[in-house]
Amino acid sequence: MGLILAIECVVMVAGGHNQQPAWSWFTTLGLSREGVFSGKVWQLVSYGFLHGGWGHLGLNGVLLLIVGSRIEHITGRGNLSKALLLGVLGGGIGHLWLAPGGADAPLLVGLSGGCLGLLLLLVTLSPQSRMMPLPLSGRSLGLGVLSAELFLTLLNPSLGFPGLAGLGRSLVAHGMGGLFEMGHACHFGGGVAGWLFGRWLLRQRVSLTSLRRARERREAMDVRRGR
Repeated sequence: MGLILAIECVVMVAGGHNQQPAWSWFTTLGLSREGVFSGKVWQLVSYGFLHGGWGHLGLNGVLLLIVGSRIEHITGRGNLSKALLLGVLGGGIGHLWLAPGGADAPLLVGLSGGCLGLLLLLVTLSPQSRMMPLPLSGRSLGLGVLSAELFLTLLNPSLGFPGLAGLGRSLVAHGMGGLFEMGHACHFGGGVAGWLFGRWLLRQRVSLTSLRRARERREAMDVRRGR
């Protein structure tokens, strides 16, 4: 969190992300299809360290502090760092796969994918917990978040998705085009990465103790059959 705050301070001192030299940093480190396909693969991670302003950073920062502290308490700082990085990477892949591209596509910046990854990791590890202040279980919240982000991604009229593009154009006509300026594809990809990491952490671990107990049970059953 301290690093992200420091980067935003440097960007503001340089005149803001829309001004040089900061804008050149954004075009180099922010995520775009053109950048990745031209060899700037680091953008799949570096975009998460940049933000479009203090409001953008503040929202992600609050979510990072609230959810990240619980993840650290449950699984430790190492897994917190891994989950954040996987969420950023998953968010970048989701953006490249599902978000509209082309010359008019904005650069993707922000830690939202990582934050959604942490949220889905938390609800995967604690599926029965109540996610206050919402009267929902962790499982319901996680399913709702992923479903909503995927729906809003496919609703973007620029994608031309059958059956949904018309509804998206209707929303734009009614002044709700701001919905499609958010990185829903990034959020979805980051959330999926967090969910997969949670399932991996919950996998059944094999240890010498569990193997020994399994062997003892088999031997006991063999003895009973022999009798």
